[in-house]
Amino acid sequence: MSRTSIAALTLISFLLASVVHYRVHEKYHVQNAFITQMLYLPSGRYLKPATFGYYGIVADFIYLWSIQYYGDPGFHPQMEYLKHTYDIITELDPYYLDAYETGALFMFYEGRNPKGALQLLDQGLEKNPKQWILPLDAGFYCIMRLKDQKLAAQYFEKASRIPGAHSLAKRALASMRFKLGDKFAALELWREVFHTAENSTVKQTAYQQIYELTVLIDLDTIRAAIQHFEKQFGRLPLNLEQLASRGYLKGVPYDPDGNPYDYNPHSGMVRYPKQLTLYRKYQ
Repeated sequence: MSRTSIAALTLISFLLASVVHYRVHEKYHVQNAFITQMLYLPSGRYLKPATFGYYGIVADFIYLWSIQYYGDPGFHPQMEYLKHTYDIITELDPYYLDAYETGALFMFYEGRNPKGALQLLDQGLEKNPKQWILPLDAGFYCIMRLKDQKLAAQYFEKASRIPGAHSLAKRALASMRFKLGDKFAALELWREVFHTAENSTVKQTAYQQIYELTVLIDLDTIRAAIQHFEKQFGRLPLNLEQLASRGYLKGVPYDPDGNPYDYNPHSGMVRYPKQLTLYRKYQ
């Protein structure tokens, strides 16, 4: 028999034996038998030669089995083997994107292993540097599960730098920059999104964000100028024009629609006379 025929028969025998093994043990409620045996499998790197070149098919088989095992609501799977299982799959097939994403999903929500999930996604990005979806997933997990905005921003930045990345990566990064207190960086990112928007909906969202961030930055700048003026002269400025004439502002600021900001010379309060949440259509 040829080497290919032997390999095919070996693989078929392995699959049939696994099915029979599962069915025999199913009636006695020992669903964990296979995963216990999985622990003794070597890493995918050492397992590859034993597949006779069919490592992609073996990776598919283990992946499909893992979906059934870890996604079965009827019993509690042994999560301590979860990382090992997906390490085997991705070592057999380093380009198996579904395995990286699914493994990370299970680790975050079922396995309570966020460190392992991020490691898996990092490994996936290392092997697939053009796949922006992997750091994007990591960023969202950092927000939803870890509540770590700084780490999320790092992953979103990685995703946004990959050529061809969806605008969602840059939008998510802009949102994180704003929440971390960097309005200027957020504004520049939203401007980039606006000029490269793939459709009118994204363009409108970017325009609204640009409008609101511009107003917020203007208000911060005016309030800082008022404080500096008061500290130097011991009184509040009479108007915003005085701040501009004394060099505390580059000029009298106006909102994106060309309207002046409201300033009260008695209280020193400055505000935007409209509502930022109002819908504004870009021109």
